[in-house]
Amino acid sequence: MGLIGIATYAQGMWNADSTTAAINPSTEIPLGITGLTCMHSDVATIMGKGDTGAVAVEYDGVTYDNKAFLQGTTNGMYYAFRVTMDGTLNIYVKMGPNKKTFIVELTNDCPDNADIAALTTNIPTADGITTTAAYFTTPSVYDTDSKTSKTWDGTVAPVTVATYMVFSWSVTANKTYIAGCFGSKMMLKSVNFKTAGSGLDDVNAIQATDIFPNPADGNVIIKMDKSAEIGIYNPVGLLMNQQWITPSDNNIDISGLEPGVYFIRDLNSNTKAQKLIVY
Repeated sequence: MGLIGIATYAQGMWNADSTTAAINPSTEIPLGITGLTCMHSDVATIMGKGDTGAVAVEYDGVTYDNKAFLQGTTNGMYYAFRVTMDGTLNIYVKMGPNKKTFIVELTNDCPDNADIAALTTNIPTADGITTTAAYFTTPSVYDTDSKTSKTWDGTVAPVTVATYMVFSWSVTANKTYIAGCFGSKMMLKSVNFKTAGSGLDDVNAIQATDIFPNPADGNVIIKMDKSAEIGIYNPVGLLMNQQWITPSDNNIDISGLEPGVYFIRDLNSNTKAQKLIVY
């Protein structure tokens, strides 16, 4: 089988700084990432704080180990992310225990969904959004704590103890996403926005001994001699699915993928992708 790898991503990354001065609500947080605008809804300001001893988290070839975070003062405040390109948004956060998390995509029915300055002024806490079903949808979000993909609508807490974790999900151009938690303030440490690259290059395979069946429909088994975090990409490099597998638990559900050609790779390795055909 011919092996093809995903081309290099265009991406930008921001890390919190303990010296960041107070940022007012509805004011752009200076991430410096092309194609991504971020504001917060806290009725007061947010500012940088030190986080000595922060745990390093490895995800998708990136080490998240910065020593600071941004934090507000109002429970239920949120960060609004507006993207101009399809891609994958990864946010590294410090989560308090038993805090009910929300990561949602706003619909056109949500007031000011396309104007995040107005949105974060007029709806200062997320319960003004998440209590109206027509205002949002819940994307599938992968987290590095449970190593699974879930949805977060503000009714469930992801952890019972304080935890450092990355949330990762696919985003669509010209859509707005909000992230935060009820009962507390999400502590934002890093943002990493990846957009699809310019194409595909011939490269060597990842070190999977086999992928079967291939072509596949419904489920695919990836036989590896180690545990790994697997990503499935479409032909333009957009991450469509991700799952943690082990040598004994290596069945991936692909029933949500449209028929076509995809590429599988180990997200925490420099090795490249192997072709998968879904019918």
